[in-house]
Amino acid sequence: MLSGIGTIVGAFAVIWAARLGSGTFESWREQKISERRIDQAERILIATYDARRSLGDLRHAAANLFAPGSAQRGLQDGAEALTSEAAKAHSYYETLRETASLARRSLADCLPTAKALFDADLEQAIGELMKQFDIVFADVGWRAELSPDERQAKWKKLTPGVPSEDRGTMDATIAAQVARIEGICLPQLRAAGRKRRDAGPSV
Repeated sequence: MLSGIGTIVGAFAVIWAARLGSGTFESWREQKISERRIDQAERILIATYDARRSLGDLRHAAANLFAPGSAQRGLQDGAEALTSEAAKAHSYYETLRETASLARRSLADCLPTAKALFDADLEQAIGELMKQFDIVFADVGWRAELSPDERQAKWKKLTPGVPSEDRGTMDATIAAQVARIEGICLPQLRAAGRKRRDAGPSV
């Protein structure tokens, strides 16, 4: 009789230990995922803010290439050549283009974890922000094929402070994507801050 009771108690103990172990593992797993989300949220926000700043610098440099009378092509000895001012504008743009390419790459590196740890909306927002770099790169790449009127339109689009429907669209797009990214990532960091405060000082 006592042996039977001991067997039952032992079985319950094994079941309880298994359930306790399972719960501990799930708790540990959720904590690790939460920590990874916090780390990636911070990484994504840093890349986003860097991209926003880089886009502003890139657009300003690109606009200089389209500025009326300041970056036009001249003719020397029957061959097409850049004027001194245009050469400076082009060199400045190329320097910022390298920086912008790195900023775009940082965003691209965030895409896999954005979808895996968060959702498709974050992935789409990052992708749309990356696309703004491509638009500026393309505008500059095709500038030699543009008419004077088209160059003027590009200058208005890219120059900060110059009213332009296209420029307003790009500004709004950049701001909207940054807001989308912040809306997903910032709560992760704020929640982490609350947890640290609730835990109190370590002894």
